[in-house]
Amino acid sequence: MIKDIDDTKLPLLEHLVELRRRLVRSAIVILITFLPCFYFSQDAFNFLAVPLLKAYNLEEAADCSPNSEADWFDQTIQDINDLFIEGDQQQNDEECLEGAVVEGQTTTVSDDGSPKRRFIFTSPQEAFLTNVKVAFFMSLCISLPFLVFQLWSFVGPGLYRKEKKVVLPFMLVFPVLFTLGAAMVYYVFFPVALEFFLTFEQAPGAGGEVPTIEMEVRVSEYFSLLLKLLFAFGISFQLPLVITLLARTGMVTAEGLKEKRKYAIVGVFVLAAVITPPDPFSQLGLALPMILLYEISIWCARITERKKAAQRSEEEEEETAEASVDSSDDLSDLEETDFNPTR
Repeated sequence: MIKDIDDTKLPLLEHLVELRRRLVRSAIVILITFLPCFYFSQDAFNFLAVPLLKAYNLEEAADCSPNSEADWFDQTIQDINDLFIEGDQQQNDEECLEGAVVEGQTTTVSDDGSPKRRFIFTSPQEAFLTNVKVAFFMSLCISLPFLVFQLWSFVGPGLYRKEKKVVLPFMLVFPVLFTLGAAMVYYVFFPVALEFFLTFEQAPGAGGEVPTIEMEVRVSEYFSLLLKLLFAFGISFQLPLVITLLARTGMVTAEGLKEKRKYAIVGVFVLAAVITPPDPFSQLGLALPMILLYEISIWCARITERKKAAQRSEEEEEETAEASVDSSDDLSDLEETDFNPTR
């Protein structure tokens, strides 16, 4: 007979010891993966900086780039390969550089005529601490499968078999949705936001009457902004997952979600205004996918309700059949009397 739940009962102290054991194992794995990640932290930061480097060149440099016609996957592979290729590689010729300096794009070309691509740090320890943060972020991503396994090993024995069937698929889908949200930030949303910010640069006027305004990005602020957006989009993409789980528990219904759609749209735009940078493109970039995810959540809730209704009807049929069998057994056990003749 298959057990519906683990019969092992542990006192509170042993539960705490088990929790400590899981946390220590997780910390050791994160530390082990952190060391090699720190060695490659500068390369990882260079990869994360690709959207800004492309935004500096904008359309003029993109038209002259040999990879301008490649799709996003091929371009990403090429960007990764460029991180490990040494040597001075000039991607823009003189013809491209002649029209590179225009109003609103003063950082495209530096004084020596080469594309200007640089970050700054204003304190001695800023670059080092940024590399530490990048390495820690990489170690968390690499260790995520082991961390999920440790969490499931601690929580799983205390769940019923039906609860395990519900929770386990959600734990497997969570990293997939988070990766989709992070990829949308890196390839779609963040480059557009950076190009919008670069439009506020100002070229110097004749005679020095107009001051020069250039964007010089600090390494810590750039990584903090990108990490904030990665987590914001990654968590936002969990909306269908959360709604489906709430629908399975009966806390929300598809009809209730449809009735509150207009309030949800207003809440989505307010949340997007708080999370994203203060520009309309960034807010729309987060709000529109979340509205689409909300509609998908309504569809998932409706499917969940249908499955629950079908399961409930099957259980009622089984109970009715068992009750009829029990009643027939009770009648067969009655003794023969004048009022209960045998047939």
